[in-house]
Amino acid sequence: MQESSIHSEGQNDHLISIKEKYNKLKNSLKRNVKLTEDEKQIELKKVEEQFNKEKKDSEQNLY
Repeated sequence: MQESSIHSEGQNDHLISIKEKYNKLKNSLKRNVKLTEDEKQIELKKVEEQFNKEKKDSEQNLY
């Protein structure tokens, strides 16, 4: 069983983890040799939109 701890820096920690996840996805897309440059740009745009959505949603969460 995993134990959760609540603290005042929850939002900052969440934003940091979202950004790390975004950066990993972005780097993996850039290194993917199976995608063309246009496909990479499309996928990067989708990942960026998802990141911005998660970032916006995190502002409404209670931590």
